[in-house]
Amino acid sequence: MGKQSVAVTITVDAEKMHHDRANFLKYVTFSDNIPSDGYDVPGDKTTFDSVADGNTLISWNISDTSARGHLALITNIEFQDAPEGFFEKAPYDVGDGSWVAVLGSNNTNHNLVAKYSVTFDSGYRGDALFTIDPKLQIKKKE
Repeated sequence: MGKQSVAVTITVDAEKMHHDRANFLKYVTFSDNIPSDGYDVPGDKTTFDSVADGNTLISWNISDTSARGHLALITNIEFQDAPEGFFEKAPYDVGDGSWVAVLGSNNTNHNLVAKYSVTFDSGYRGDALFTIDPKLQIKKKE
């Protein structure tokens, strides 16, 4: 089976987030195109975990699902303590609020794991930025 790139999608409801800022995570959902990926702790949005093949592309996109269709944008993606060689090309903004990165290789006998922060603008005018901390893994060598 060939290597598959990972497309992470963040959906938000900007209207509900605006009116319930203290509980904004209730209105944020992570998903990706890998069926086995999901939340390590069900109900805890900060535990979304994508597992990717080495030497593949990962992308992040965001959209608003509220009736008003606000223009949600990812403003920053920052990795904390990513293992050396985790990225061939570190995450960068492609100019439309989406981000991409090229993962490095993993020649170990265990998955490489890195926590990261996604900072985003819900698109609701006047709201401060929001941050959420999921994680990403590169599969072990096969």
